[in-house]
Amino acid sequence: MGVAGSHAPPTGGKAHDAGTQNGGSVSGPTAVHPPSPHIQCPEMNPDARSEGIIRDILDRVDDDAGINQRDLARDLGIALGMTNAYVKRCVRKGWIKVNQVPARRYRYYLTPKGFTEKSRLTAQYLRDSLTFFRRARQSYNDLFAALAADGVARVVLCGDGELAEIAVLCALNHPLDIIGVFRDNGRDEPVCGVPAIIDGALPEVDAWVLAETDNIEAAYRRACDAVGTENVVVPSVLKKVLRRRI
Repeated sequence: MGVAGSHAPPTGGKAHDAGTQNGGSVSGPTAVHPPSPHIQCPEMNPDARSEGIIRDILDRVDDDAGINQRDLARDLGIALGMTNAYVKRCVRKGWIKVNQVPARRYRYYLTPKGFTEKSRLTAQYLRDSLTFFRRARQSYNDLFAALAADGVARVVLCGDGELAEIAVLCALNHPLDIIGVFRDNGRDEPVCGVPAIIDGALPEVDAWVLAETDNIEAAYRRACDAVGTENVVVPSVLKKVLRRRI
């Protein structure tokens, strides 16, 4: 058991109470009380997010001195004004040197000090990522064990990316099946072999489990809107993030 290879027949989105059996109440690690765990995840910690933007700027400048701020903003997925503020910060810190070239253009150069900072931030990111991976793996293993003990056998993941992949792999250790991955970003490719669920054709399952890091509260609300708050289960690794953001 662990991962199902196809959708269950569409049923209009009916789902049993997540983490319960025979309609009972949820308790312990499967509870969905006010979404409620503080984690050292680069995508969730505001300070780490800021360091991640700086790391990416230094990395891109190191790769291409001719890159402009508009390209940086697009690549980083942030506003142009925010990009300008971060670039100025890097210049003040002595990490980036700016030279003006003809036609009102600028070239950015990574200084030796900037290279050292980029290396430090990259090493920190890897440490944080490994810590997050270990916590996420433990969180989903604990959650799936509790769900299976409550009689839950069919689960849908709500989210995308690395966290969904971790959840799929953890499910292989437990007697339950991941039926599909629910998302609304337009992507229809599978996650580790688990098919995407098209909105409007929701399968009948026992629980909907949150598995998102990029925009956690939006993913949680989408899932709740689709199947009801009582049917969405939040793993411990995401609960405090939701409590802080909602």
